[in-house]
Formats: sequence, structure tokens, C-alpha cells
Amino acid sequence: MLLFHAKENHHARYSAYLAEILRLEGFADFDETELDRLDAEMLTGCDLAILPRVALTAGQAELLHAYVARGGKLLALLPDSHFIQRFGLTPTWRAADAGWLHPAGDLAAAVCPHPVQIVVPAAGWAVADGADAQVLAQHRPSKESDGADAAPAVVTRRVGAGEAIFFAYDLAHAVARLRQGNPDHADLCYAGLDGIVRPSELFVGQLDVGQMLIPQADVHTALLARAVERLAPRPRLWYYPQPSQRSALIMTSDDDWSTVAQFEALLAGLAARRATCTFYIVPETKISGDLMRRWEEAGHTFSVHPALAGDIHRGLAKEQPQSTQVAAMLRENVRRHQAEFGRPVRTIRQHAVRWLGDVEAARVLAELGVQMETNFVSVHPFPLGYMAGSGRALRFVAADGALIDCYQQPTMWTEEVLIHPRFVFSFKWSVERALQEVEAMLAQATGQFYTPITVNSHPVSFATYSSPLIEGTWDRALAAGMPIWSADRWLDWTEARNSIRLQAVGQGYALHTAQAVAQVTLLYPPGARLPADAATAQPVRLWGEEYHAVTIHDLAAGTVRQVG
Repeated sequence: MLLFHAKENHHARYSAYLAEILRLEGFADFDETELDRLDAEMLTGCDLAILPRVALTAGQAELLHAYVARGGKLLALLPDSHFIQRFGLTPTWRAADAGWLHPAGDLAAAVCPHPVQIVVPAAGWAVADGADAQVLAQHRPSKESDGADAAPAVVTRRVGAGEAIFFAYDLAHAVARLRQGNPDHADLCYAGLDGIVRPSELFVGQLDVGQMLIPQADVHTALLARAVERLAPRPRLWYYPQPSQRSALIMTSDDDWSTVAQFEALLAGLAARRATCTFYIVPETKISGDLMRRWEEAGHTFSVHPALAGDIHRGLAKEQPQSTQVAAMLRENVRRHQAEFGRPVRTIRQHAVRWLGDVEAARVLAELGVQMETNFVSVHPFPLGYMAGSGRALRFVAADGALIDCYQQPTMWTEEVLIHPRFVFSFKWSVERALQEVEAMLAQATGQFYTPITVNSHPVSFATYSSPLIEGTWDRALAAGMPIWSADRWLDWTEARNSIRLQAVGQGYALHTAQAVAQVTLLYPPGARLPADAATAQPVRLWGEEYHAVTIHDLAAGTVRQVG
């Protein structure tokens, strides 16, 4: 499998992010090259060529068309109109802004039977009469559209001995917008709350609140993955170590000057469930390094909860523009925490989830060596759910396509947003209502979307009003088969999984891992060549498809192991 980049082409700027998406979906065997190196020899032996949005020269278009006609497979995002006409698609010259993706076939419906937002432009196409083509998903102007105004959004087309799948929109760009919001909202307040600029402001006006229980970005990436499997079946890494695992509850806790007794109450609830948590510690915290060391023995981790100096004694400080303070706040707090407690800052959440720019805070965090942030918390007008379109960890991408070396790990909810009786941004739900919503979300996460769920509870909140909600969430997660992991443990797994590479060797693959991995599972879709020891494979049904799952144990750093 070969992914092309075109560094000189502005439209292809999300191609590196497309590579991140492929890795997120478990594809670990693709190569990457520049489009200007394309020639017939390069395509020989390539089972799948993947194009980002890019305009091709006539020579490049002819090479790729001939490659498909000879039996090659091609996947292209928002290809140019000249290229698609070679494949029996006719441009209508009616592109549309945003719009909705509706499933139009079994493949897309198995990923998600509900419409999802696109939020980026989509080209208008029609399928030529007599073309050997199938529309897998449609682009429609609204969620409620009956299809009379539909256009093909994902189309598969057979040409000669080969096949191509075309997306009428730039999926990588759509995922970036769904996950990171509208960059034009940077450092502005839209929700009418308290004057604190949070990541949630980036989604006001973009995100349909009715979509909060659908991880829309994950639907797009899963659809891409299924398209890859249709064209060139191959093993991929499962999202979790074990084939039976369908999700995980990622547990975090913001200190917010809680007392030791309040910490101990939360820790006792975690211990009763053999759960681990990452605690984000404020400046002038009431707990000590000795207490952290004791609690770390139970598997918990501690990082920093950056706050402005005025936050400590006067509530939420707002004397100066937030955009002038966040970068310095992050640098000062991270360095202070490291010096005071001698602990690395690997994951982070800011007090009041203060943010900077669209991705500028992420740039600062990457500069400081922070590997994962959890600030994208669903806040009014968004109730609990997938405000950022995902529960998965993926690196940030800037508007120019540059990757930022910090994982965005969205947080689905924190208790004060749901049930606090007074906060301006609280929905003021009853505990019963909140638990009903949580249970529905966990059922979808484990039964349909396979996405992790990140939640937050403050020790002071748990000890004073929110324990029925938090303990109810833990118990429902465990009953659904979701382990409860700290954010740092989730980061460890994410990095270990992303370090794995597969290399085609003969009739099988060699698995390379740069980090130690206790357990990893490979999924073999229908049509993929199973390893020689396939008798040990477990059948699993995912996205409406039957896979064979092969689990590999005890991989040391630097391991190379034959898996087929």
C-alpha cells in the first residue's frame, strides 16, 4: 500500500494527517512517497495506491488509470474533475459547502447507519450511464433529506481488471475540522457563558448538537478503513490489546485544591473497582509528593493542572486577555510541577480548560514535551458526548497541514457540566437523567463505534455531590466490559501501538515494534491471507463484517516477529 504526498501542492496539505488516520485505523504496512516520483515501475507490485486531494498532470492521470485497468487498486480523496472523468464519473460543476454524509450501501451503513456531518466542501458528481459503479455513500444538504437532492459522496468504480474508490470530499480535512473545530473561532467566545475561552467555542455553529452521541470523525475514519479493506484486504491492528475489548473508560481527575480527605474518597472508589486514574495537580495543591508516591503504587499517575495565579485565590481570573496569558501559564506551570514534584508531564488538562488559538496551545504543549492533552471537554451548548467527533487519540494538525507532536484526547464529560446545581455551564440534570445518558453512550461505544470514553471527576466534587454519578458510570463501564485506565496508561498503549510496523514478507508479514508491547491483536478481514497458525485465530464481528483476530503476546522493544 502506497500513500502519495505532494508537498508543493496546497490542496494536498493534509496528506501527512491522512497517514496519521491510517495508523489510527491500524494500518501499519503502508509506504509513503512524493507524487512527482510516480512512474509505472513504482506501481508494479503495489496492491493499493492512495491519493490525497491533489490535481494530477495528464501524465500522472494516465499512469494511474492504466494501473487500475491492469488490476491495480486506487483510493482517492476529492480527485480533480479531469481525473474522475477517466473513470466514468461526470462532474456537475455544483460543489457544496459542508452537508451530510448518508449511507447508501451495506458497507457505509455497517459503519454507521445514521447521517454524519461533512463540514468541508464536497464536489458534485454523477455516475455515467452504463458505468460499472456503486455509490457507497451520498452527500445531501441536510440530515433529514429524502435523497432527491443527493449526489455521490463515496463511489466505487471497476475499470478493466481493477477498482477505484473515490471520495467526493477531502476526508482528512473533514476529520481535522470535526475533531478540532472551526479555526476562525480561535480566541473568541460564542456560547455566552463566563468569558473563558475553551475548546468548545471552536465547535459552536459547526456541530449539530443532535449529533453529540455519534463520534462523527470516527465514522469517517472507519469508512476510510473499510474502503481500504474492500480494495486490498490486509491485517490491521485492533484498537485495543485484546480482541474481546470494545472500548475503555479513561479516567482523569482535576485537583482544583481538593483536600486530602477528598482525594482519599475518590481513591477508595477507584480501588474498589481496581481502576486507575490520572490526577492533574494545581499550583499550591493540598497534597504532597509523598502522598503521590504512595498512590502511585496503586497504579495512579500525577501530572499538572495549569492555572493562572489569580485562579488560586480569586476564582477564575479574567483581568487580562486570556490569549496573552495561556502560553506563559503553560510554560510556568509545567516547569514548576516538574521542579516541585520531580515528575514528567506526559498528559495534561488546564484549569477551566483554558485554550489558546485553534491549535496554538497544542504547539506550546508539544514544545514542552507534553504528549497528550485532554482539554476538549464537552461544555455548553454541548451536553455529554463527542463534541470533538471522536474518543480516540490523534495528533493535532495545523491549518497548513503541519502535524503537531501532541495527541488530542477528547473528554466526553465532566460532572459539573451535567449535574452541578449552580454553575453557569451546567445542564443541571438529575443524577438519574445523567446516568441514563451515560449508559446509552457506553452501549454505543462498545456495541457500534468501539471508541474509548474519557471522563473527569474532581475529588472535591466526588466527595460532596457527584459520587452517585461517578460510581454509577464506573459500574456501568465495568459491566459493559470496559476497563478503567488512567490517561497515562492510555497514552502508553497509544504510543506502543503506533510504534508497530508490518512489512510484507513472502506470503505473510513481519511485525516490527520499537516499544515493548505486552499484547496486540491483528484483525484479518475477509480476503486477507491468514497466518499459518490461523487455527488460533478468534472470529470477531465488527462493523458488520467477520474478521479473524490473532493476538500476539510479550513483544520486547526492537522485536521482529513473523506473523504469517
